[in-house]
Parts: sequence; structure tokens; C-alpha cells
Amino acid sequence: MKRNLLISFIIMFSYQLHAQETPRNNDSNFPEAKPTNSKVEYIVQQNGPYKVDYIPDVKYATKDNTDLRLQVFVPRENNPAMKEKFPLVIFVKGSAWMKQNIYNTIPQIADLAKRGFVVAEVEYRHTGIAPFPAQREDALSAIKFMTENATAFKADTSNIFVMGDSSGAHTALFSGLKLTEDEELPDIKGIIAYYPPTNLLVMKDDPTAATTGDAKSPEGLLMGGVGVEENPQKAKEISPYYYFDKTTKYPPLFLAHGTKDRVVPFSQSDILANRLEEEGIKYEFYALKNADHGSWEFWTPAMYDKVEDFIRRNMR
Repeated sequence: MKRNLLISFIIMFSYQLHAQETPRNNDSNFPEAKPTNSKVEYIVQQNGPYKVDYIPDVKYATKDNTDLRLQVFVPRENNPAMKEKFPLVIFVKGSAWMKQNIYNTIPQIADLAKRGFVVAEVEYRHTGIAPFPAQREDALSAIKFMTENATAFKADTSNIFVMGDSSGAHTALFSGLKLTEDEELPDIKGIIAYYPPTNLLVMKDDPTAATTGDAKSPEGLLMGGVGVEENPQKAKEISPYYYFDKTTKYPPLFLAHGTKDRVVPFSQSDILANRLEEEGIKYEFYALKNADHGSWEFWTPAMYDKVEDFIRRNMR
């Protein structure tokens, strides 16, 4: 409770600092100016980008003696007289499940937040600290934290989306899957997965695969230092592909993968899309022609148009 109050105070203080930059008339009936100049030309713009406040290193949990942090991006209201709330996007940064660099995607995450979304980038326990399902548990803890502090962050928790890239997309996929029948999951409205590993049992067998699947491979470390061939059942347990069936209640899924991915083979998204089709689960699948793993094509305005459209169509 004290931690939540402290966070709320810090955020409110940050907003007050912005408000003190210059005097401002916040009258809700503020009149529009009418020019008298004869050569004036009006420019009318719709749905412009929001300014964004970046709140760094917000601690959301301590696990295995490790402080876990969020990088939070909060849009500022275009009309200060209105108290807006924004859909919440939980973003999980990929890292081959190793230690993340949670700062090198800040520009891209800020670009997403400018479209009117609160975005919280998740730091998870990497495989040097804990194997699967620690990363999934951390993403769920981050959602819980943001829900409990929704007012301070202006987050609309009736519209929660989870997004990730690479191993972060693997974590995002698992945030919508129950590992036990009686598990309670948050009400996630959609999941966006960029170039995710989906079937770790077979990933090493793709002709374009970079991984060997041995005990020291990324998936081997995720399994706790065991090779895929040594424990195929464990490889299945850490693969979202095997959890989907006609009885699965799952949020709409947005898949995107480059056709020249040199890290996670394109087939990993392709086989999952085919599985979703067979099981009647709602999905969208985008193949980015000639795009590599994490390359620029995923972070363009055109691609974010697709992501934003997916989010807004699936909001409550």
C-alpha cells in the first residue's frame, strides 16, 4: 500500500512539474480564436499524436532477490480539462530469455504510446536467475501491478493488451494461456506477437534455424539447462503451440514475422497460424517480406497502423 501511494505521488508530482512549465487557462469553455488577417489559411488536423511522459524504472516486484522494473509511457491529455484514460499495453522485450536491454527500444515504445496508449515495458527474470515459467509469472505480476495502480498511470484496465517481440512474444502468448485448469488470468483483450518462438520442440529442425536446441541454447536454458532431445516433454511444456485447442478461450491474436528471420525461423509463426486456423481461434497473421529478426520493418508507422487498428477493433 505504501509503495503504491509513493508511486502515485511521484507520478502526480511529475505531472505537476509539466503543468508548471507555463501558466495555462484550463477553462472547459475556452473559445476558439478567429483571425482577422485576410491571407490566413486554416490547417485542421485530426487524431494527432499525444505527447508522452516517460516514467523510468518503476519497481513492480522483487523476486529471487531481484528488483523487477517497468518503463512506463503515459500519454498526456490533449485537453487538460478532460480526464482521459488510455488502453493499457504491456510490452515484453525479447532477449532470448536472457538479460534484457530494457532501454534500447524506448524510442519505438514511445512511438506506440503517442498513439494514445499507456505502455509498460516489462523486465522479467532471465534464465540466469530462473527458468520457465518465471518470465510468464513476471508478465502477469506486471499486469496486476498496473491494474492496482491504474489511476496513477491513467490506464484503462478494461482494455488490456499484451505485446512482445521474440522471447517476449513467447511470454506474451503464454500470458493468455492457462497452465492449470483452475488458474485465474487477467481479462486480456488481445495479444500482439512479433516473431515469436512457438514450438521449441521442432524449432531447431528448421533448415534456417540458428539454434541447436542443446542444454546451452536459449530454449535449453529456458528449460533449466536441458537439451530439447533430452527432454522432449519439457520442450512441449514451454511451447505455446501445444496449448491451443478448440476448448481454449483465448484473446484475439496478432502475429507478425519476417520472411528472412535469421534467429527465429518464419515457420514458427506459420505453424502457429495454421494451428489457430484448425482450432477456430481468432487471429491475424502478417508476413513482412524480406524482414529479418527485429528489423526496422516492424517499427514503422505503417506497421503501427496495423497494431493500432487491431487494438482499437478489439477494445471493449
